[in-house]
Amino acid sequence: MRDARDDWRRFDAVAIPSKESTPRLDAFVQEMKTVAVGRPLTLLDVGCGSGRLSRRLFEQGFSVFGVDINPDAIHAAQHHAAPADAAGRRLMFEVADFAEDASPQLDAGPFDVVVCQLVISIIGTIRQRMNLLRHVHGVLRPGGRLFLSASGVSDTINAGYARLYAEDLPITGERHTYLSRNERGEVLYMTHHFTVDELTSLLEAAGFDGISVVTEKETSSRRPDEAAFFLHATCRSRP
Repeated sequence: MRDARDDWRRFDAVAIPSKESTPRLDAFVQEMKTVAVGRPLTLLDVGCGSGRLSRRLFEQGFSVFGVDINPDAIHAAQHHAAPADAAGRRLMFEVADFAEDASPQLDAGPFDVVVCQLVISIIGTIRQRMNLLRHVHGVLRPGGRLFLSASGVSDTINAGYARLYAEDLPITGERHTYLSRNERGEVLYMTHHFTVDELTSLLEAAGFDGISVVTEKETSSRRPDEAAFFLHATCRSRP
C-alpha cells in the first residue's frame, strides 16, 4: 500500500486540486462571523495548499493559520502571509502532518474554528483519516467548530467511479477507494469516497457532536465534466 503522505509531500504545489466554488463553506463562515464577539476568531485551515482559501478567510475577518504537508505549497503560501494587525488578526503558514500518529506541534492554537476542505478523502488509510480528525479535535477549543468536506460515494450517478472502485479494490483493499491517475495513467494519490454514515461515525469516534452532513451533487474536482457527490459536514468538539 502506497503512503499518501509521501504522495502529497512531493506533489506539484501548483497542481494541487481545489474547488473554486464553496457555497456551503461560505455560509458556514458567515455563521461563524455572527458569533465573534470582542476579538477575531482563530481559524485553522488544514491542507491549505498554496494558501488561496486561507487568504480569503483572513479577508473575511478571521485570524488564520494554514498548514499543509507539502513544503513547496507552504513556501508558495508564504506570499499570502500577513503580520498581526490592529485587531490582532494574522495570516501564518506552517508545514505540518495531521495524518501521522503523533500530534502535530503548531506555533499557534487552540483554535475557534477548523476548516478541512476535501483533505480527508485523499489523506490515505482509515488510520490516517482518524489521525486527522483526532488531531483536529485536539487543537480546537472546547465547543469549537469544524467544517469538513469530503468526496461522497458516486457510483449511482457516475459509471466511471463504479468502474474505478471495482478495478482498484484488489489494490486498495477498501470499498469506494481508488487510485487517482493522471492522463498518462500514472498514480497520483489514493482517494476514498464516503457514505454519510461512515463519515458521521468517524466524526463521533474522534470526539465531535452536533454533527450535520449535507450531500450535494456537484462536479468532480479533477473531472469538471463529470458528476460526483460531495459531503459537507459541520460539528463541534466535545469538551
